[in-house]
Amino acid sequence: MTNLTTRRTLLGTLIAACLLHVWAYFAPQTWYETFPGIGRGWLLRLGPYSEHLVTDMAALYMAMLVVTIAAWRFADDDRYVRTVGGAWLAFNCFHLLYHLRHLSMYSPGERVAIVGLLSALTVISAVLLIPSPRVHRKPLELS
Repeated sequence: MTNLTTRRTLLGTLIAACLLHVWAYFAPQTWYETFPGIGRGWLLRLGPYSEHLVTDMAALYMAMLVVTIAAWRFADDDRYVRTVGGAWLAFNCFHLLYHLRHLSMYSPGERVAIVGLLSALTVISAVLLIPSPRVHRKPLELS
């Protein structure tokens, strides 16, 4: 895979993560009661429902969706991709840390899924911080 293809694949994974949360804005209580949508009510176990908290979280994901799509489009721009990667890394590190402290109410399989998915997103974010290799070209000489 080329570096551009790798970056776009990683950014595409983060775009997919955003899309999984957009529906929370439009149906916050349903999202809260059914997330992740596979017959599990993961969020119900974490505390009472708050429409404000759910819609704010969904709005954050939609904002991250916008900048991540732009980074996908301009995947050859180190500064932009690394900035978006840094924002995702900050979010994913704190998100992972929260869930690591609140695993007791989940089954062993759910714990593996939660930690595995959130760890993968954290690693993907960190990889986006790696600068792309530059091709060194001889400057054009005007004669």
